[in-house]
Amino acid sequence: MSNLGRFDDCSYAVVSTVGGECGLLWCDDGREIPQLLRVYPACPDHKVLLRVIQKEYSRAILFDGALPKWLQPASRFLVAYYAGEKRNTKQIQPDWQWLKQYLFWRGQTEFTRNVLAATFKIKSGTTVSYGELARNINRPRAARAVGGALARNPWPVLIPCHRVIGSDGSMIGFSGHGAIATKKRMLALEQ
Repeated sequence: MSNLGRFDDCSYAVVSTVGGECGLLWCDDGREIPQLLRVYPACPDHKVLLRVIQKEYSRAILFDGALPKWLQPASRFLVAYYAGEKRNTKQIQPDWQWLKQYLFWRGQTEFTRNVLAATFKIKSGTTVSYGELARNINRPRAARAVGGALARNPWPVLIPCHRVIGSDGSMIGFSGHGAIATKKRMLALEQ
């Protein structure tokens, strides 16, 4: 996340869920639309989550108080998602317009944007392979590049990269805390 270095006014919040604590990192300098820079999937250890956030962006300040209104859809979704509320998560999941407006897309290539948009469309409880996702964006030979783009997904859970698996059904390629174990746990939660 080296492209975060240019932000001076970054905050993060910890969202408590049944699955552990999630993190939200954002910038709101008051001049532009606030931007969600990073989502951290549920981590059972509060101290580990804080270390991960501080390692990635040491100047971020822990936000004290109620989340800003624009961030509440993401927070509600994370709470419902980890509670296993399938019907509720579908109803409250931030839509693509919200994601386009509030996620920090600068620095993402057109290819990566296409991969993340296609990944967002993968329905809960289903999986696709990296190759299938490459074909979905009309880049059939780009399975490895799709994997690279998803490895850098700054918004896991909101953009469900955990639903992308190896062509043989293997659980590969999750860069969030807990790696493959977290990916398996998230997929099991959706069944």
